[in-house]
Amino acid sequence: MQETRVLLVFPGSLYGGRWADGPRVKPELVQLFTELRRAGFAADVLDLEAELGNPQDDVARESYLQIGGALLAEREADLVVVSCWSALQYTAAVALAQRARELWPDAVTAVFGHHVSVRPDDFNDPGAPFDWLIAGEAETAVITLAKQVAAGERETGACHSLEGTPLALDAAHLPDYAAYPYTEEGLEELGLFLSRGCPYNSPSCMLRPGGGGWHAYPPDVALRAVDQVAELRPERLLVLDPAFGYEPAWRRAVLDLLSGQDRRDLGLSVTARPEQLQRLDADKLYKARAGVVLEVGTLSHELLGRTGQAPYPRKAVDHTLELLEYLGAKGVATHARFEFNRPGETEETAAETLDALERFAAAVPNTSVTIDAQSWAYQPISEPEADVDAPASRFGTRIEHPEWWKEHADSRTLATAVVASAELASRAPGDDGYWRPRFEELQQALDAKLTAKARRGLRSHETVGSAAYGVPHGWWTEPKWH
Repeated sequence: MQETRVLLVFPGSLYGGRWADGPRVKPELVQLFTELRRAGFAADVLDLEAELGNPQDDVARESYLQIGGALLAEREADLVVVSCWSALQYTAAVALAQRARELWPDAVTAVFGHHVSVRPDDFNDPGAPFDWLIAGEAETAVITLAKQVAAGERETGACHSLEGTPLALDAAHLPDYAAYPYTEEGLEELGLFLSRGCPYNSPSCMLRPGGGGWHAYPPDVALRAVDQVAELRPERLLVLDPAFGYEPAWRRAVLDLLSGQDRRDLGLSVTARPEQLQRLDADKLYKARAGVVLEVGTLSHELLGRTGQAPYPRKAVDHTLELLEYLGAKGVATHARFEFNRPGETEETAAETLDALERFAAAVPNTSVTIDAQSWAYQPISEPEADVDAPASRFGTRIEHPEWWKEHADSRTLATAVVASAELASRAPGDDGYWRPRFEELQQALDAKLTAKARRGLRSHETVGSAAYGVPHGWWTEPKWH
């Protein structure tokens, strides 16, 4: 019997440019590739972003599609699975799926990813090149399709939907990075997920609301996952969970295991939100030699209250600022991210955030905290009524391009063309003049106070901040000499 061939395709982004650039090794494809191989299927991967880089203009786009089509033709497949991980991949996903259908009319074509879960109707128009839409986690669904194809069941020419079920996160389902085609030793960075499920109950999560909820590898298995990726000697290892350690006991157990290894050969970082972390977590991050990307968003208690994002807005802002002070005094390499012009933003709420940052930058004697900011970009996370109509009704928000992923123009320009509130109606969509110049000045002022180690993305041992805030510093509390 002929072996069933499964081809995983990451199509890249036709109009996203550098804004859409992702990692060379996509963790979601590593896991899918691994599970297919374990199930006995001949799986291959074609990542056009890794092969060609995302095109920057019309000439490059034409070349991208031509070369991408040729690379696709070099492979043969019975089942083609296209990743539309976000709206940024939409036009390329459709174009590559159409090319696959021309090459292999009898092959089954499926598509998966966040955008499929949120906007399935974008993929099932008459003539769309997809036979199957996979919502939710993809692994079990793709294996089901592969088994059907192997059994001779090839339903093509009409679009069907399949809901994936959560993958068991245990030692038997660790991703095999070493076998993945685009992995090699010494890459600049590798990322992995140690948990799944959305703690925020967002429709854009791969695990749908109402499902099994947040779940993670047991701490000892999570450590094995990190160790296996570390064996490939990346310069940086990023734990990509949007809320690292949503469950505090799990988070602290993982950090304790990491600190027991005393790794000095690995730049490890995690992502978290301020409300999830306490001083104890900062202590454990320090001991684990882990940096943290802190998704702050805003320091405006007025905006938090207006949007309902925090039950006690002033306490939330105070906690975030105290946490940043402590992380900096402790010496944890911290990168705080801010977002302006989100629905409900006004000039006054932006000024609140900037004023708080100015006080923070002026007060710290030195720091291991860096900051950056971006304009809010509309990404579909729910039905249009919730995404577009609700903020328009509540705040006067105007999203100029509610289906920008279907337009043939620069994605970032279209996605950020937003008037955040009625109070900003006199400004052009996406205008960042009311916050960016001052933010960049504050960014430079804070950068000037970075410790030498923090400039290299490492934890610090200087004691100036420690003394100023009375924080027990790792230099004095750890038993090992550094």
